[in-house]
Amino acid sequence: MSSFSITANHYLRVAYMGNTDLMKKADREKASESKLSMADSKALRKAISRLADYKMDDVKDDDETKKTDFFNTIKAFTDTYNNTIESGSKSQNSSISKLTKEIKKVSEKYADKLSDYGITFDSSGYMSVKNSAVNNISSSKYKDIIGKDSEYAKELSAIAKKMSKHIDLAV
Repeated sequence: MSSFSITANHYLRVAYMGNTDLMKKADREKASESKLSMADSKALRKAISRLADYKMDDVKDDDETKKTDFFNTIKAFTDTYNNTIESGSKSQNSSISKLTKEIKKVSEKYADKLSDYGITFDSSGYMSVKNSAVNNISSSKYKDIIGKDSEYAKELSAIAKKMSKHIDLAV
């Protein structure tokens, strides 16, 4: 049983484009292991890309619409991350299991920095984001930790890409 919750929203649907049915728990339970892992790793890459390309300079302290948009972008990233961890942890494919452990290890490396901005991990490696995350991060800090040139975004995206390549071979 999952120790995280998913919020279905436009941002998550964009990440799961072509596989939106896999956003629902009931459909995820019926899907094959390879289909889930493929959809999750691709969605994670899309969410990383969207988050990395986010124009943080547009988020102003007094603009609640932009803050909500930014939070929902982070939440979609968090949800795809957790789905990838969930499906990868259950995978019988040893390469996928190994890559899932790599994702957790990379996230552990950046956990302290991320927690400063309201993004935390539980003991199972699942990610959560606090509502205050949008208030805790400046444009320059954002670029350093999850912007497109950040090491965390690059490393995570590279692992997710490897994951989808291994699934292609295993299907």
